[in-house]
Amino acid sequence: MRISLDNIAEDLSPLSVTILELLKVNDEKPVKGKVAFQNEMFLISNYIDKVNEWAEFSPHFLGPYSEISEVSMDNLVSMDLVEKGEDYTYKITSSGIRELGLKQDLFSSEEKEAIVDFKEFISNLTDDEILLFIYASYPDFTIESIEYQRIMKSRIKDSISIYKKGVVSLEEAAFLAGINIETFLDVLEE
Repeated sequence: MRISLDNIAEDLSPLSVTILELLKVNDEKPVKGKVAFQNEMFLISNYIDKVNEWAEFSPHFLGPYSEISEVSMDNLVSMDLVEKGEDYTYKITSSGIRELGLKQDLFSSEEKEAIVDFKEFISNLTDDEILLFIYASYPDFTIESIEYQRIMKSRIKDSISIYKKGVVSLEEAAFLAGINIETFLDVLEE
């Protein structure tokens, strides 16, 4: 049975609208995989209280995880509002854009700008760099991680990479590396 898209916007959950908003911003640039998706949603939920209430993040194998966010994404894919690539990239469809247009009152302009910023930040990072940022910034979400030890072994290298991409300050990069700024500068010179 095919789902009718006539009044689908009325039935979209606020979390589904959040996902569509995430996929639409930054010129509809796709979200590149499950790690990026979960962590973008996590950062959004930490900034926008109402998303935090809907998403219910908990520690998981690869940091913060929201089962309801994953289910919402799968539902959006099944309704043809989101296209899922073979490599788990997610892209909003023209139907998704149309339906999102009917739900534009959910977020303030400040909240929409934050969603843009989080997507831009995460899209510039590799999965390992995303996990380093999350593990260093939110240590409570490392307790179930299967990658924590591996990520921490390469934290200096990955923090240098993040810094060179220009997405964090020198102070933030040193924090991610787990060393002071002077030591980080010395490592950069080597």
